[in-house]
Amino acid sequence: MNKTEQIYKEILKRSVVNSKDLNYISKQVLGRKDIKYLYWKYIYRLIKDGKIGKIKRGLYFGIPFDQLDEKFEVDRYILANKIENGYALGYHSALELHGAAYSAFNNIFILIKKPHRFRPFRFQNITYVPVINKHHNTHLITINYKKKEVIVTDPPRTFVECLSRVDLSGGWEECLKSLANLRGIEVSDVKEVLKLYQNKTLELKTGYVLELLSKKSPYYGHIKYDELKLLKPLSDWIPVYIDRNVPSKLNKKWGLYIPEGFAEYLRGI
Repeated sequence: MNKTEQIYKEILKRSVVNSKDLNYISKQVLGRKDIKYLYWKYIYRLIKDGKIGKIKRGLYFGIPFDQLDEKFEVDRYILANKIENGYALGYHSALELHGAAYSAFNNIFILIKKPHRFRPFRFQNITYVPVINKHHNTHLITINYKKKEVIVTDPPRTFVECLSRVDLSGGWEECLKSLANLRGIEVSDVKEVLKLYQNKTLELKTGYVLELLSKKSPYYGHIKYDELKLLKPLSDWIPVYIDRNVPSKLNKKWGLYIPEGFAEYLRGI
């Protein structure tokens, strides 16, 4: 096996490679870290031969030998987890990986630190969106996905963050129907995540939705109201809207103006 074939084999093994992977492959196959030489001597040739494809600068994918004559589709989650400086997948993308998403989306949300932000880009009809999040490296889990490791926010963090950024969760109907399918939620874990945010409005939204789901979803039937009491508003709390753009009614228990027909989103789940 010559060096070009070895490099092709190493890229296929990883499905998608970034600059860090290419440096490692260069060291393993060529005996030195020289990504520029690797590109012009080998990567460029493999691209011309249709054996690997370019996603963007420093990001490539391998095309299996038996699919060279077809339009090969790169797995969105494996690609997203290989974007340099990407830490984890979150929001609706996390719901998808946890098997809870009600609908499929064409956006992938990647949690990053501000210094490592990148421009959103589109590839094979999927848009990869960076989301600056100062809690990028906590409450994460690594899942085995198609024999690759993908990092994603854990269920309690996914629950809280979907409520904090409903715009990244598909809107209220998609968010609620998806959260209703999210397994493994314990109130104690959710409270740990809420401590990171120190945001009373988010606490109230979380408490309200947990109480609602405990009545509507079989995955939340174990949650008791007594567990949610600490999330309730204080006596001097001024009620707030969870969505100012739609007609709403005051829920005094939770100190929130809830959109009319909100619970109807969960009908038939």
